[in-house]
Amino acid sequence: MVLKFDARDAMSMHPRLVPGATLLLDRHYNSLTPYRKGEFNMYAVLKNGTCTVWYVEVAGNELILRPHNQSSPIEAVVMEDGKTPADYLVGRVCHVGLEV
Repeated sequence: MVLKFDARDAMSMHPRLVPGATLLLDRHYNSLTPYRKGEFNMYAVLKNGTCTVWYVEVAGNELILRPHNQSSPIEAVVMEDGKTPADYLVGRVCHVGLEV
């Protein structure tokens, strides 16, 4: 799946991602286990009916959404009863394309 990253979400992941970046998602990788040892995975996450990109952790029944840009706030998504993190993860960002 390909996702176009928009300006609305760009500030939280800047400079790792920029507005207009094209993200290739691995829809089959919805595990929070790091894909590469020592690196954080970026995920497309369902939040408030939209899809956004963050680093993701779990704390109790919440998904903790961490930005790359440390001046952006951390956000949380409360998981509904019976749901798991995989129900909120659209996929792992496996490639970032930038137009020059």
